This record gives sequence, C-alpha cells and structure tokens, in this order.
Amino acid sequence: MNSKVHPESGKSTGIKRRSFIKAGAAAACAAIAQAEAAEDKPEATVVVVHGKDIAKMVEAGMEKMGGWDKFIKPGAKVALKPNLAWNSTPEQGGNTHPDILRAVILAAQKSKAKQILIPENTCQPEKMTFRASGALEAIKGTDAKLFRPKPNDYKSVEVPKGKICTEAKVERDLMEADCLINMPVAKHHSGATLTISMKNWMGAVDNGTRRAWHRNGLHQCIADLSTFLKPHLVVIDATRIMLDHGPQGPGKLAHPNEIIFATDPVAADTYAASLFKKTPDDVPYIKIASEMGIGCCDIKKIKVERVEVEA
Repeated sequence: MNSKVHPESGKSTGIKRRSFIKAGAAAACAAIAQAEAAEDKPEATVVVVHGKDIAKMVEAGMEKMGGWDKFIKPGAKVALKPNLAWNSTPEQGGNTHPDILRAVILAAQKSKAKQILIPENTCQPEKMTFRASGALEAIKGTDAKLFRPKPNDYKSVEVPKGKICTEAKVERDLMEADCLINMPVAKHHSGATLTISMKNWMGAVDNGTRRAWHRNGLHQCIADLSTFLKPHLVVIDATRIMLDHGPQGPGKLAHPNEIIFATDPVAADTYAASLFKKTPDDVPYIKIASEMGIGCCDIKKIKVERVEVEA
C-alpha cells in the first residue's frame, strides 16, 4: 500500500486522505442530486379524471386532491361559481354540466356546510339559463341557493395588484366564503380565446365592471381580478368542450370526458387550454396571470396526475 507516514505520529495518512476524498465526492453527488431534484420538482399539480360517470369522477378527483374535508369544514360557508350564463342545454356545452354541480353540492352537504350559495350574473335572463342549463334540476332537494345577484349583493373593492382593473364590484358571497370553488366549463370564447377558470370570474362581477373589461384590456383585467379573487379549489368541466362559436354556441364539440381539479387556477387553465391545442401564448390572460405570480403556466413544471374511472 502506497501511503505516507505522518512525521510526528508515525501513523499512515493515506487511508484518511482517501476517505476524505470519497466523502467529498459523495457530498458533491448528493448536492447535484438535490439540485436536480429541485429542478424536477413540479410547481403545481393538476388532477385529471377521465370517465363517463360524472358523480364517480368528482368523487375520484377529490379523493386524489386529499378529500372534501381538506376544503370544506363543518359549519362552513361554501360558494360555488359555475358558468350558468347561457340559455344552453347540457348537451350543447355552453354551461357547467349540472351533474358536476349536483355532485359538488351533495359533497358540501355531506361535509356539513352551513351554507351553499351559487351566485351567477347571467348573460341572458336567469329564468331561462338556470332552467336550460339543468341547474334548477341539479339543486332540487338540496340546501343550495342558486340566484342572480342584485345590485346590493355586489361590493366595491380595490384590486391592489391590478394594472388596469384597480377596482371592481364583486359579488359579496364569493369574497366572504370559507370555501370558494370555481367551476367553469371549458369552451371557446370570441373575445378571450377561451373561457376557463379565471375567465369565469366575469360572472362574479357586476355588469358595469364587465363592460369596462371588454372595453379596456380584457386579458389584463381577467388576470388583475385573479390576484384578488382566489379560489380554494378549481373544478373544470371538460366532459365536452365547445371548439368554436363560443361563449354561447351552439358550436362544434369535442368530448375529452375529463374533469380537471387543482388549487392553482393558472395551472388548471394551462392544462385545459391544451385540450384545444393551445398554449398560454395563445391565451394571454393565462400567461399574464403567471407573470403576475398567480400560478404556474409552464406545462413542463405542472404535474398531471391522471385517474381513470370505469363506467
């Protein structure tokens, strides 16, 4: 063995030196592995459930998300924001599917929510849209309250991080909820490219705010309000998606048969956009929202967990 001897102690130093080198190499490898793991660590997670039985799909998706109890506590005030804006049947895909709405309502009741409120500023008369969408049937026999907000149901708020939309009139219950669940349908939109979760907040503001957005920087305004109104949970209806002639339709449909779950609205919208073969570059409010720190729009950094539900 070719080892040196310490001049004073007379003990070999070669083994210690080799041990030191090995330890250093091991530490370097560990540091590299840790750095690589950090780079690979997703910034957001999206749960995608595929199937035909909507009630089972909602149950499976929420189980993967950690269960309803993680989001809804006994005695909670729950606010749901589906898209029920149009006089459109479930088969036409203009509104959130009523079976998803009912499944979430029943889950909230099972979790002992004190209130389940569903405010929606419809684009057409609510008597038509609530009936045609299937929402009236969905709430039948439940504790949920479905309504179109009155003027005094909106509260004027400042949007501190807003660049164009610095103030807005927002439906009060959505802001005051213990659990806010955004439940859009994924579809084409002539002005905003796509309606997904962040765009769905247009049904959460009053008509004056909504008109102002259309006149002045729609995509930026959608992102602006998303810095203020933040859902605890996003549930996107992609059971069928409208590919053109949105937001009202009728239009050409595709049938991904998916429901998308997330806590990051930007990540949820990024995945949903991919169903239309679009990226955040194609849907400016998604990219703007990411740049404003609302969530992740880099599909490479979004972990997609898929669940298959048998019919």
